[in-house]
Formats: sequence, structure tokens, C-alpha cells
Amino acid sequence: MNKEELNQEIGKLKASLEAHESQVKDLQQDLKVAEKKLADSNKPKLTIEQLNAIENAIETAINSYNGLNEENCYDYEMSMEYDNKIYLSHIEFNDGDDLARVIYAKVEDLFGVADESDDTQDVTNE
Repeated sequence: MNKEELNQEIGKLKASLEAHESQVKDLQQDLKVAEKKLADSNKPKLTIEQLNAIENAIETAINSYNGLNEENCYDYEMSMEYDNKIYLSHIEFNDGDDLARVIYAKVEDLFGVADESDDTQDVTNE
């Protein structure tokens, strides 16, 4: 093979490689979509109305939670710079569990909660 034939062969191989890379990317994307669908297949489905109701319940719970404005719910540290300026160096919210309980309660109020015994009776009656 001479130089010209080798350059042509290299060009063909590069074109073939680019085509296969494109196919591999497409297949990887298809695989991700299929894996997401599989993961979502066992999840309960929500309507847009239900999802909006959950979002509103969470927003309402957070906005109405009084602990966010109470000083004793936070741990903080003050520091002083070399030029005598005081600054807040660390702050931590301590009432996360209480806030979570309020959110859980608001969301739970939106739905009827089924007992596990209800689920097993439906299966045995079928």
C-alpha cells in the first residue's frame, strides 16, 4: 500500500469510528431511558393535581412553621476579624425534625392511608 491508499484507509476508519460512536451514544441514551422507566414502573403514579396538592401542602407547612423565626432553634457562632469586624461564621438549624413532622402531617392529611391488612385482604379475596 502506498501513502495515498493508507490515507484513504485511515479516513474510512475514522468515518466508521465516528458513526459507531454516534450509535453508542444513542444506545447509551436509550439504555438510560429504559432504566428510568424500569425504576419508575413500581412507583405509585400521581396526577398533576395530586402533585400540586403535595407541593402546596409542603409550602404551607414551611410558611406556617413558627420555629424558623425563633432564635433558640439555631446554633450559631460569631467571630471577629483582625480589624474588629464581627461576622457570623457558622449557623445551624436545630429543629429539622419538628419541621419534617409538620410537613409529613400536612402531606398525610391530603391522602387516606391504607393499612397493610387492607392490602392483604384485597389479594386474598381475588
